Amino acid sequence: MRLDISGYRIAIAGADPSLTARLRERYGPFLEPASADPAADPAPPAFTLGVRVDPARRVPGQHPEHVDNPAVAAEGTLDRVTLRGEGFEGELDWRAGAGQAVVPDSLTHVDLFVRVALGVGLLREGGTLLHAAGVVRDRFGIAFSGPSGAGKSTAARLSQGAGLDVLADEMLVFRRAGFGARFHGTPFWNGAPASAPCGAILFLEQAGEHRVASLPPARALPRLLAAGGAPLDLPAVQEAFFAACGELLRRVPAYVLRFAKDAGFWDVLDRLPEFAYFRPAAPRAPAAAGPRPLPLTALPPRTGP
Repeated sequence: MRLDISGYRIAIAGADPSLTARLRERYGPFLEPASADPAADPAPPAFTLGVRVDPARRVPGQHPEHVDNPAVAAEGTLDRVTLRGEGFEGELDWRAGAGQAVVPDSLTHVDLFVRVALGVGLLREGGTLLHAAGVVRDRFGIAFSGPSGAGKSTAARLSQGAGLDVLADEMLVFRRAGFGARFHGTPFWNGAPASAPCGAILFLEQAGEHRVASLPPARALPRLLAAGGAPLDLPAVQEAFFAACGELLRRVPAYVLRFAKDAGFWDVLDRLPEFAYFRPAAPRAPAAAGPRPLPLTALPPRTGP
């Protein structure tokens, strides 16, 4: 089974049939179609994750499919890490493009290893996961960031209700693309395998009315770091995350959006001259028909010298 998240391809191997079936349902739109001839595949996965389910491993007092963010003890660098926690352990090596995980019979724990494999892999390429929701407006990706409870999922849901496509309501991928950059959807959570050129990043603050203000990169960077997205709390990973966030803010304008929980915030954003780029274009009126030129045969003959 292979996933394609923002162009970073991860193969999951070794899981038993029951878990594999649930993983297929979990990652549905992000599954890569199976090749009729794997030996002829011109683009092997960036990372292969071997999964071994240990039936003896359990998370006491919790349903295996509803464990929120298992606590992780990590050691290592951007090249190789070991992960341990209650009921699981594993080793991931990005130089080799492979890793192993021993987990309970749980989607949540496989999801943890997929996020780490993806997150560190992106950092090694200059991109990153962001703790942000994202929507597409007039072909541009608009990200909503902030700490937990700031309203990211709410802003995505309101935007979807206004007819916009949602890339993800919890985590986005940022990747450089030539002189620009793109936001990509992820399966974390309710996301779509789509992307759009980065238009803006909005840091949310709940308020009784809608207000927006431009935010210079030096003031936006602490907010972006505090919102999170680094897959592991390791010095090398955090340093790479810092660099990726700085790169994002060199390419993408940032704003503070104070908003009440309704879709009227788009009306406030549209009053910003620079947001004209992200407004749906109004249909053009048909051009008025001008006088038709006379055919050459209808012109009078030329006389005189």
